[in-house]
Amino acid sequence: MASSLGSLAIKLSSAGLVLALTIVLARSLGPSGYGLYAYVYALVWLLVVPAELGLPMLVVRETAAARAHQAWGRIRGVWQWATRLALTLSLTITILSGLALAVFAPHFSDEQLTTFAAGVVMATLMVLGNLTGAALRGLRHVLQGQFPDLVIRYALALAFCTVAALLLGDAFTASHAMALHALAAGIALVAGRVMLARVRPVELGSAPPIREPREWLQSTIPLALVAGTFLMHQQTDIVVLGLFVDEAQIGIYRVAVQTAGFLAFGLHAVNMVAAPQFARLHSLGDHDRLQRVVTTSARVTLALTALAVIGLVSVGRPVIDLAFGVEYDAAYSPILILAIGQIFNAGSGSVVFLLNMTGHERLVVRVLGLAVVLNIGLNVGLIPLFGLNGAAAATAITLALWNLRLWWAVRQQLGIESTAIGRPLAGRQVAADDAGGMPTSRR
Repeated sequence: MASSLGSLAIKLSSAGLVLALTIVLARSLGPSGYGLYAYVYALVWLLVVPAELGLPMLVVRETAAARAHQAWGRIRGVWQWATRLALTLSLTITILSGLALAVFAPHFSDEQLTTFAAGVVMATLMVLGNLTGAALRGLRHVLQGQFPDLVIRYALALAFCTVAALLLGDAFTASHAMALHALAAGIALVAGRVMLARVRPVELGSAPPIREPREWLQSTIPLALVAGTFLMHQQTDIVVLGLFVDEAQIGIYRVAVQTAGFLAFGLHAVNMVAAPQFARLHSLGDHDRLQRVVTTSARVTLALTALAVIGLVSVGRPVIDLAFGVEYDAAYSPILILAIGQIFNAGSGSVVFLLNMTGHERLVVRVLGLAVVLNIGLNVGLIPLFGLNGAAAATAITLALWNLRLWWAVRQQLGIESTAIGRPLAGRQVAADDAGGMPTSRR
């Protein structure tokens, strides 16, 4: 219970910091400058996908399961293997991005190129930070596993950008904002490493590392596809929107996305706490306790999301005008459309994390892969007709459909009711390879 409340507090703090950072950047950069920042930030997240290759989720799952069986060598082995692979991939992405900048430099302004270069650096720092947080969460230090990336990074980015905006005035640009955010990510990474060094079990120091690279690679590829398709779904609307509208419109839509994203803070907070529990209870074959954890998390998520939606609908428009300025007033309609998608997201429960933590990541990949294709198609079809509202509708429709499909998959594969109803499913059997054994991704 304490971890749940602490995770909720961290997520609330993070959501508040993100919103404050959005306000500072939207006001100081203006719709056009903020649009450039938002577009590059979306590209940064797409770079993170191949650089981390689903490794954070693998580290959480393997660490939590190995800790339950006191397999300290396995924990040490997966940490070492994941870190080395992430560094290799990050270096490769950085080199390829540098080559791309050199080739396409004549087609972009200096400001655009500088902003993207800073974003590439930030992507690498975020990958390493995500791995550190995953190790902490797998050890059941859930709060410390979230604090560096969700609080320290955004708090420092907010402080740095606020000071820079005040000192530079109109000279403050998107490239400055991205570089300062990268600096904040670097400091957050160092803080996370310090936290991990303090809480790592003493047994890890003497346990010889046990590495199973072939098994882990087979597992991490579908996990990477899960993370990749999920992030692509989150960023597709902004990337496709950039093909049809100017940077100012992207800035307005980004405000809508950030504001609507606040509605999902409950789901993210609960997932951070529940994901290691899903892996542990599934590993131990404790179906009844797993159902109780899933039901409790679903009820908390739905209640928090419903309250947030009610507040947003009630006072959304005046808050947008007050916080961001009247030039962002057009963001209100997309916010309402995105809110509908978030209701479906919360109502379905923690379906993605539940399936990933129990070894069904390949199924998730198939569903989210189809969702990405659908999302791209809907965006291409709806944006020319309805503009920002079309992008929001494409995202909301896709979010609702893939949550519905994964809800059904959880029922079929695990015998678990993932929604707040929590009704036991008679006659179902837990889909595990070995009852009480360590989970595996091979299905």
